[in-house]
Amino acid sequence: MRVLYLGAVGPVDRRLAASPVEVTCLGQPELLEVARRPGVALQALWNGTAYREMGRLLAALDPASTVVHLHGYTKALSTSPVAAAHRRGFRVVCTLHDFFSACPNGAFFDYVSQAPCPRVALSFDCIAARCDKRHVAHKLFRVARSAAQRSAGAFPRTVRDYIALSEQSVAKLRRYLPAEARFHPLPNPIQIDRLAPVAAAENAAILQVGRLDKEKGVMLLAEAAAALGQAVVFVGDGPLRAELAGRPGVTVTGWLPPEQVVAWLDRARCLVFPSLWYETYGLVVDEAAARGVPAIVSDITAAAERVADGVTGWHFPSGDAAALGRKLAEIRCDQTVAAAGRAAYERFWQDKTSHVQSLLDIYASMLRSE
Repeated sequence: MRVLYLGAVGPVDRRLAASPVEVTCLGQPELLEVARRPGVALQALWNGTAYREMGRLLAALDPASTVVHLHGYTKALSTSPVAAAHRRGFRVVCTLHDFFSACPNGAFFDYVSQAPCPRVALSFDCIAARCDKRHVAHKLFRVARSAAQRSAGAFPRTVRDYIALSEQSVAKLRRYLPAEARFHPLPNPIQIDRLAPVAAAENAAILQVGRLDKEKGVMLLAEAAAALGQAVVFVGDGPLRAELAGRPGVTVTGWLPPEQVVAWLDRARCLVFPSLWYETYGLVVDEAAARGVPAIVSDITAAAERVADGVTGWHFPSGDAAALGRKLAEIRCDQTVAAAGRAAYERFWQDKTSHVQSLLDIYASMLRSE
């Protein structure tokens, strides 16, 4: 397949640059640089350069045999390429990596109350709510970006096809997407070799992997583990790093390259995924299962769909430190951990399919559709 890639922010990953993919990088700043470069705020609302470049790329392509696939767009690219594709009659598919197609902050989460948001996206209650994790001005900008996305950006009203990472994503977003929307279930891919499973029951490490922020439930895990006198390892970085690192029994590694994350999984007795918000997938739960490590997951997260409670891991009520503590106490039993780890490993590799082939099948079905 001929693959063309349009991105806003460099540098281009060396592996991508060395591949047959035809890469166009606009060399633009992203939204995080807004304090130094205020113009990036307008770019995030409507990226005119990306619109024009998309038009130039599509001019040489045939809509009958071309699919435009939208991934991340909120920090620099905007949805202007979607408008360019729609204007020229190209089919577009969007992977639902987040909830930005409906929710201004992309998470259906109130970062002030630290709880899932019950409001209707872009309703008066939503617009007036002080739910942003930074400042009310950020919320107003996000509302403006959502409005630009829906009007000039023609998104999501002109996109019929969506790749869904979880049933939960579909349930949350269906009302905000076109009535004729088609959802294509496809798990996120992971790059991990099939090796013999680790002996999780012989390991001691309780592991959490990801950003060290409140909504990720890291303090909840730290408190539950401390109540049991249980040591815990946090693989990641974020604003709570210093606070976590100062606690007895806590190890914080910082960000690690993928192979070192897998090395920690190989030393883990159990992975804990304690997020307070919905998430859209939870890739590390799959990575753990691929190595034979069971997981304890918050029941509100999309990852819970892939953990059979009491079989391949365990669910606990989101935000409930006592319930999480009870699950941590359960995994002191070697037989319990061994059985769940073995089941997680077997189910993962039994269900694993080719991500690339599944993606090509989705593209083909889109091109056949009227």
